[in-house]
Amino acid sequence: MSLFDAVMAGDEARVEELLAAGEDPNPLGDRGRTPLMVAAEAGHADIVRLLLDGGAEPMLTDDMGETALLMAAAHGHPAVCKLLMPHARSDERDMAQTLLRTSGGSILDVPPGPPGDRAPPSERSRKMASAGAYVAEKLGDDGPAKRLARLLRSEKGRK
Repeated sequence: MSLFDAVMAGDEARVEELLAAGEDPNPLGDRGRTPLMVAAEAGHADIVRLLLDGGAEPMLTDDMGETALLMAAAHGHPAVCKLLMPHARSDERDMAQTLLRTSGGSILDVPPGPPGDRAPPSERSRKMASAGAYVAEKLGDDGPAKRLARLLRSEKGRK
């Protein structure tokens, strides 16, 4: 069983055995992800702790430029985020906190129809839009970031 398999299975004992036997804690797998990223996304806090203790690098990014912290935050795993926060840059910590605050909802909660037919965007909606713009900017698509900036500027005039 590989380290990836043990992490995906949530098998703490096997992860510990593999790391003790000298297994590399930072191999790159599918889409450039590491075992730490897989564990963080799944919310396996104990395995994340084992991997960090075993030398896993929390600041590595996958092919999309995301770290384990952002994956854990996007999937609503605050216990994992708490373990990874000390290793993150300040901008990444801010994004993780925004993602954690908004991970309880769904984009499907937005009512249909043009913007004029509904109430002004809530704080949660703004944070979701901000998170989306941040990710789009990381991917090199600054269109959403510019649209969000225009939207926020236009809302200031309505208050």
